[in-house]
Amino acid sequence: MKLRRLLALTVAVPAALAIAAVPATATGTDSTPSAPAAQGTIKVSPLYGPADATGKATVRASVPCGPDATAFRFVVRSPGANERVFGGSFLGTPLPADKVADTSIVAQRALFPVGSAAQEGVAHKLVAQCYTTDAKGVLTITEPASVDLRVNNGVWTSLSPEARALPTKIGALRFGLVLFRGFAPGEHVDGAVVAADGTSTPVSLQPQIAPDGTWGGALLTLPATVADGSYSLVLSGTNSHATSSVAIALDSSRLWW
Repeated sequence: MKLRRLLALTVAVPAALAIAAVPATATGTDSTPSAPAAQGTIKVSPLYGPADATGKATVRASVPCGPDATAFRFVVRSPGANERVFGGSFLGTPLPADKVADTSIVAQRALFPVGSAAQEGVAHKLVAQCYTTDAKGVLTITEPASVDLRVNNGVWTSLSPEARALPTKIGALRFGLVLFRGFAPGEHVDGAVVAADGTSTPVSLQPQIAPDGTWGGALLTLPATVADGSYSLVLSGTNSHATSSVAIALDSSRLWW
């Protein structure tokens, strides 16, 4: 049985990765001239770190401020907490020549310093702000880029991984394929199935094929203790603790799907 599973993985994973790549390249291509430009993102370096004063990082917007902007700052917005300035002056830091907001000019800073609201399970938004002052001294603040930060098990991450299951309904053989991307380069991916009542059961994701920046895959094997029913398959990066989930079901009345 193990040999057959490995052979199935060898044949199916490359094909599944090719299938997964098709919608990924098609998504977001809008040729309509009137379509609004997508909001910029923010690159956080490193991609994850401790959610305390030691978890320092630099951040850089993916798009420049306007040509008349003279200063920038980044702010972190956390649910139920006051907005907090990150990596620069409260009144704004002068923009470099390329007009891109970038905290590397003021060195690394803690994303969640002592006293900040590093709640787990919620989205903290990191926002780039650009300052423009007109001839009359009126200040205009624009926000061209942002990224969500999440805190899991005491680790913050800017990663937003994706996961897919093939098939989504698993039969009596209790195995299928899982595809994923967006985790930290080179990290191992753990899996668990979570029932509606919150009960979590670890599952096997072996062997793993995880190329950097593209779709990776693994053979999913459900243990005998998992009963028929609907579940969330939750994937998490061992180091980054970034998570992604996909709905699956176990139906033992079917052999495969």
